[in-house]
Amino acid sequence: MKKVSLKDFINELKSSFKGEYTNALWPIGGFFIIFIALSAILMYFFQSIASSIMMNIMMVMYGMTSAGAIGMALLELIVALVLVLAVDFFYGFIQAAFQYTYLERYRNQDQKVTASSIWSQYKRLNKNQLWRLALYIGLYIFLWTLPLDIVAGIFARKTAVVIICRVLNLILVIWKSLQYSQAYFLYNDQRPEFLGQSMRHALTASKRFMKGLKWNYLLVVIVTVVLPVVVWVAIFGGLGYYGIYTATNFWIWFGFIVAFLGIIAWLPVTYATTALYYAKTEPSQNLTSVFEGTFKSVEELTGQDKKNTSK
Repeated sequence: MKKVSLKDFINELKSSFKGEYTNALWPIGGFFIIFIALSAILMYFFQSIASSIMMNIMMVMYGMTSAGAIGMALLELIVALVLVLAVDFFYGFIQAAFQYTYLERYRNQDQKVTASSIWSQYKRLNKNQLWRLALYIGLYIFLWTLPLDIVAGIFARKTAVVIICRVLNLILVIWKSLQYSQAYFLYNDQRPEFLGQSMRHALTASKRFMKGLKWNYLLVVIVTVVLPVVVWVAIFGGLGYYGIYTATNFWIWFGFIVAFLGIIAWLPVTYATTALYYAKTEPSQNLTSVFEGTFKSVEELTGQDKKNTSK
């Protein structure tokens, strides 16, 4: 385990973008804009269909429509929900391709982060394994936070208890996110070993990998990713709210658009940061020991060990 020097990390991150930032920005920013646009359109239709269902239910009560209309609306709602999830999963795959492309860039100086290299990484992805890994991370974090959510629900009338539960849940989500932060990279490095295996092994390996590194990783992410975005959004988002307060259309549009463009402009740095951190800490780790006791043998997977035992 080797902690990363923040100063050295920032210097290396800066040097890696010299002459390459624009090539990476267009595909990364373009996919993000497409994702936001599709998500907004689908959520609009989802909300419209949900409102239509509520209206149809009221009309059925007064005998003004049939139950079949509600059934059709429910079907449309399900289709819209499936499309929303499909777009989310697709963008999740694209994000994995961004990170893996940057990882290759830091391991091989000849590798460039371009639209073609990102697309090549995307085509190599095992989508079935990746969406299962994403579901495991979401499920585990949900289960960790569920007890506090239940307590908050039971004591909903006690504001102090609810606030404490929410704060503890936020801390818990951050902590578990730090523990699972390297799961995608560890899976990528051991991809052949995951054939027929549970994707939760990547989470176990990530917890072991991050032992003693969580605070170091959090510091790096806050300084290089969170803080610049927060400052940028606070300044120009504040201008947007100033425009709303003074009813000045120019400041409204200028503030929110520049704040949004700033987020897009920082996306390459975000993906580069996570990849560079793994590239700098992985050499000091023993991946064999990190995955020790996780993967099942071929005999266990095929059931041959049970046959041999019965004999």
